[in-house]
Formats: sequence, structure tokens, C-alpha cells
Amino acid sequence: MTGTQPTTTADAILRLMESYGIDTIFSIPGVHTVDFYRSLPERRIRHVTPRHEQGAAFMAYGYAFATGRPACCMLITGPGLLNAATGIAEAYSDSMPMFVIAANNLRAELGVGRGALHETKSQAAVQEQIAAFTHTLLDTANVTEVFHRAMSMMHVGRPRPVILEVPRDLLSATTDRPGPDVPDIHRPAPDPEGIRKAAALLAKAKSPLIIAGGGARSAAPQVLALAERLAIPVVTTNTGKGILAESHPLSLGSSLPFTPVQEAIAKADVVLAVGTELGETDLLYTGKAYRIAGKLIRIDIDPRQLTMNFLPALALLSDAGAALRALLAEEIAPAAASLKKERHAIVGGLKAQLTEGWSAESAHHKQVLTMLAQVLDTDALICADSTQLAYTGNHFFPSRRPGGWLFPNGYGTLGSAMPAAIGAKIGCPDRQVVAIVGDGSFLYSIEELTTAVENRLGLPIILWNNRAYGEIRDAMVAASIPTVGVDLYTPDFTTIAQGFGCRALKAQSLEEVAEEVRQSFGRAQPTLIQIDTDGPLFAGPRP
Repeated sequence: MTGTQPTTTADAILRLMESYGIDTIFSIPGVHTVDFYRSLPERRIRHVTPRHEQGAAFMAYGYAFATGRPACCMLITGPGLLNAATGIAEAYSDSMPMFVIAANNLRAELGVGRGALHETKSQAAVQEQIAAFTHTLLDTANVTEVFHRAMSMMHVGRPRPVILEVPRDLLSATTDRPGPDVPDIHRPAPDPEGIRKAAALLAKAKSPLIIAGGGARSAAPQVLALAERLAIPVVTTNTGKGILAESHPLSLGSSLPFTPVQEAIAKADVVLAVGTELGETDLLYTGKAYRIAGKLIRIDIDPRQLTMNFLPALALLSDAGAALRALLAEEIAPAAASLKKERHAIVGGLKAQLTEGWSAESAHHKQVLTMLAQVLDTDALICADSTQLAYTGNHFFPSRRPGGWLFPNGYGTLGSAMPAAIGAKIGCPDRQVVAIVGDGSFLYSIEELTTAVENRLGLPIILWNNRAYGEIRDAMVAASIPTVGVDLYTPDFTTIAQGFGCRALKAQSLEEVAEEVRQSFGRAQPTLIQIDTDGPLFAGPRP
């Protein structure tokens, strides 16, 4: 309930953030947001200063992936929002919660075109494209109601960014101080009749298969329980990596682009798709689409996704965990031991066939990724950028838990990994967090080394240096297109990183990389480990 004591709108927003457990703001202070800083020292909210607004958005993106909770990305008018727009859009595409405060000019200046500082023709029009909910505050009386509405959108539906736009003359205006109470919000549960129908289909299935997407990350225990009870093979999208440990005998891992797995999906008589768009990015670079000939059951929190890309036989609007718990409560006879043995053999056989479709350099990638799997904790988080080492890792790295591999899947931007890793490490300081970047993508956000140093983060950054936009170059070569603009001059990254205050080195051996990764977590500074693809690490014959 709203109290009667007055405060400023800026302070009211901070108090509401505190009530909802938002404990971190990523923001570069500016003339249009300074009013927030009057009372910020009184609030239980940490402020982190990135060096570019895009970094602020990607930090909030990584924080959300690591913690499951939204952080705040606070932006000045115009260039602040537009600089951050790519990071917010990536969070929208990848279903990450993020609370965005976007300042704007005076109410009297909106849409007028007088040439006010940071003026954008229609900032609200930009916001509509990258957020699940956006509202321009025009009256201080609405701040509490709008804030609750924005937060409920993130909690009850598909988690995506929400944006509260505030004209700067309202930030210092007086409003009622909000109370600490927040609504007790629960996500939707499935229709009981739909669950009974789904249970009947699964009970009769001869060759069922589960596709688990990012929307099922919080339902990993239920996916495991259902898969083991009915001996159902599980394949995940890249956003769902680790929902079922990739060493599990029923796990096909994140292997959707591979032909044997696509054929297995096409042959399945029942496919249970949980929390996935069944979209193009699942099968990226194959030029193929899903082929589902059997009965398709879809479980999704987003009603628009229930019939998107594929028309299901049965659609259940529900939180993934709630739906799977309901399915497990149905009286479906467990698979016999002989059937489990048979399905384990089928999965093992399919895994053995995943030998084609790897890039020419994947053998080198696999060496590095295998080393990381041996060095890192089970719950370590790798934030990977669009670089060839990560492309292989999307399908090869053996994730053992959900939420351990972050890659910009949907929007597919460059430069996300390092700021995302910074946000993840700030959100989970006791967790091992690693960034994988390429020589091209690293330059998109290299300035955020300052943020990592300033916050004393023990963060290993593995730089895969092939002196090119390697994936695009290889695609050009394959298509007999002249390789214009893809072979790059690369600066002396280690000297630059040392200038920022990092430990930095060019790796001479895999053993050195492993030891530096181990030691980096105990340091109060980031460690840049540069791996040159033409360097001593791979000087011998290809494995």
C-alpha cells in the first residue's frame, strides 16, 4: 500500500526496487539521472559504473542469467538508451529479466523537437521494440502502480526486460512514499485436463523425445525425473544446456543441429517441447528446419509460443516446473528396466554418430574446452561470445547443470561475453565465472576491463585470437566469395589489458592455460589469457 509520507519520484523508484529485491544498479551517472543519486547511499542497492551503456545492459543480462533475478540498468536520455539498446534486445530475445530506467527530457519537451540535450524523436518507439513492457511516466501519482505492473510482467510471464521511462522534471517531483509490501505473485499452472491428455500420450508413446529449452532451466529436476521415469531421451536447445547433465545416459546434450538428432526427432511418435520457441537459432547454420512428424506437446509460459513455428497436438500454458510436476503426479507406469537399457543404448548410439558438422578447427577448440571442463567446478558459468571456440562449445562443452553456459543465441550480438561475465560475477561472487571472447568481439567491449578491475573481480578471460572474423571468413571461402573486410589487424591485447590493470599473457601451452584459470579465481583482478590460433599452443600436428 502507498504511504502518506512524501518523497521524490526518484527515491520512490529506488524504494520500490528495494522492496522487490533489486539490489544492483548498472549505470553511468548523467545529467538526466542525477536525482537518483540523492538518496541512493541510503538504499540497500549496489551501484556499478560500466564504461559504456551497452556494457551496463550486458552486465544486467549476465546478472539475470546467473542469479535468476533482475538487476537495474539505469540510462540517460537518448544516447544512453540507444547505446544500451542492443544489450536490452539480447535480453529480450534470450528471455532474461531486466528492470530498465530510461530518463527522458522534460515533459514539455517530449515530441516537440526543440533540440533539447539528448533529444530523440521518439524514445518510446525505440523502447517498444526491445521490451516486454514499457511505460512513460507522466504523473507522479502513477509511479507505484506502474512499478508493480512492470514487475508482475516479469514474474508471472516470460521473463524479459521492462522499461520505465521517466521525464527528468518528474524525478525530483514529490510523490507519496511507497510502502514495503509487494504482491504475492504466482505463475500459471496447467489445465488438469490438458495434463491428463499429455500423460496419456506419453504413456502410449513408443519412441518419445523431450526438447528442453531455456524456459525449462528452472525445471531441471522435473525434466530429470520425467525422463528417468519414462526413459525418454532429452535434447536441449543451447539456452537449455545442462538441464539434463550431458553425461547422463538419456541426454543428447545440445545437439539439435546434427543430422542424427534431427532424424531422431522426425522419427519420434511423441515430442514434448518444454520452454522452447522451436526456432531457427536452435538449428543455426544448418539451413534446415525442425521436422516433427509425431504428436507434439508444447509447454510454455508465453501463449504466443504455443503455436509458433509448429502447430502442436496439445498446448499447455504453464510454468514449466508446474506442468512437469503435474505430469509426474499422474499415474504413468515407469519404464521397465529392459526399456531403459534399450533407450540408453539408442542415446549412446546417436551420440557416437555426432562426428560430422564440426568446423575444420574444432579439434583445437575441443582441446581447450575439455581442459576447461576438467578445471572448472560443476556449477561454473561460462559467458561465451560469438567466436569460433564458443560455436564448438555450444554443442561440445559437457554442461553438468543448467545455467552454466551463456551465449547470445537469439539476437546474436558481438561483445556480450565480458560484460555479461562481470554482471554474473557481481551477482554470484562465490561462483566461478569465465568469459570466452574472440579478437573481433573483444574490441566491442574492451573498455569494461576497467569495470572488472575497479570491482576487483577474479575473472579469467579467454581470448581466442584468429586475427579475423573467422566464422564469416570461412563462410565466404565456402561460398567462393572474396574475403573482404574479415582479415583483421589485431592490437597487442596483453599490453592493453595490463594497462587496464589486468594480469595478461599469451598462452604457451594448455597446461599453462589450465593453471592460469585455476589461479585467476583467487586474484583480485581479471586475467586475460590470449590463445593465438597460429601460436605455440597448436604448433604441433592437428589432433
